[in-house]
Amino acid sequence: MSHGPEHHIEHAEHAAHASHDSFDKQVTISIAIVAAVLAAITMLGHRAHNETLQLQGEALVSQTEAGIQHNAATNKWGQYQASNIRDHMYQSLLELSASVPAKSGSKEAQTDVDSARQRWQDQRDKYKKNLPEFKGEAEALVKKGMEFEEQSKVKIGESHVTHARGTRFDLGELGLQLGVVLCSLAILTKMKSFWYAGLLGALAGLLVALTGVFGLFLGGGHH
Repeated sequence: MSHGPEHHIEHAEHAAHASHDSFDKQVTISIAIVAAVLAAITMLGHRAHNETLQLQGEALVSQTEAGIQHNAATNKWGQYQASNIRDHMYQSLLELSASVPAKSGSKEAQTDVDSARQRWQDQRDKYKKNLPEFKGEAEALVKKGMEFEEQSKVKIGESHVTHARGTRFDLGELGLQLGVVLCSLAILTKMKSFWYAGLLGALAGLLVALTGVFGLFLGGGHH
């Protein structure tokens, strides 16, 4: 688990207490600089990981909304189909009644047929009137669901990139921490090789972190 910025600065303070000659002072200054950079990279890493979680949460919300809209669209299409079937049914009844005349000379039978035809026509008019409305509502719900799906995909893509940036910050932080440790060993052992190795490790960590800062070579990193 990474330490906070105050922990990184503390390395420089301890080294300052141990400095007695020019070499120690040079190493102490380098530790202070590396510790300051390390604190900044640590902060960027924390922010990147928090942003990744936020984007994933927003993507989940959009995906849930898309599911709700698609379910509503399915119900509306079902209502449209049911109305369409009834419309065709009453149309068929009207066409059939027109081809089958009532009993000859029976006014009562003709009245019954006319009454039935009017009832069927009223029903057909009612269902036919609702069809455009149901169809429009269903298509609007489908479109809205697709928009939420697209929003979810965008958020997921952004979360992948942000996660990749956070990984670069973590790797950069590791290199900078190694640099602090090696530079501290240089003061204790008076060996320049530790100092040089520490500076190289810190530089490598900084370069890796900068690829995250500027979004270089991330490739949309999936996780």
